[in-house]
Amino acid sequence: MIAKSTNILSPTYFAFFCARFGPIVLLVIVPTLFIYILSEDRDLVLLLCVVITCVIAISFLWLSEYSRLRKNIHLSKVILEENTLRIDDVTYQAEQIDMISSIGLRNALDKYYVYLIEIKMTDGRKFYFLDKRMNWKFESPTIRLLKKHELLSSKTSDVQIEKDGFASLL
Repeated sequence: MIAKSTNILSPTYFAFFCARFGPIVLLVIVPTLFIYILSEDRDLVLLLCVVITCVIAISFLWLSEYSRLRKNIHLSKVILEENTLRIDDVTYQAEQIDMISSIGLRNALDKYYVYLIEIKMTDGRKFYFLDKRMNWKFESPTIRLLKKHELLSSKTSDVQIEKDGFASLL
């Protein structure tokens, strides 16, 4: 039996928020640990207070942004298989897909951009999913992968669309 090659295109919420808030956590906790190790006082209570405060603050931010995402947009689970695209456990052929494009959504979650991939179907339906973290050239890794796919490359747009807020997706 030959195994099908599959790529999960949509990251989980956890992976999205780790990529978003991970650097902030590292910028707070690593210097705190460094100062703790170099200090002569070594107050463990102060270290624990800083770490616990950081964890609580980041958890609050994560939960508030998660609830805003869930409330304002339905994000699909998208898997790229050899000749098909599986969206929310329904398989679509390349002929059913009209266009795949990257969207930079301003003012969706605070002042930061949320990068989404929009899949427009020939029957007018649209599916959205979170894009993976941009590379150093600010290119979408998902769009790059789809451009290399033989059946979906003609349906994939290189141009990133800029939209303002969740309401602009409707």
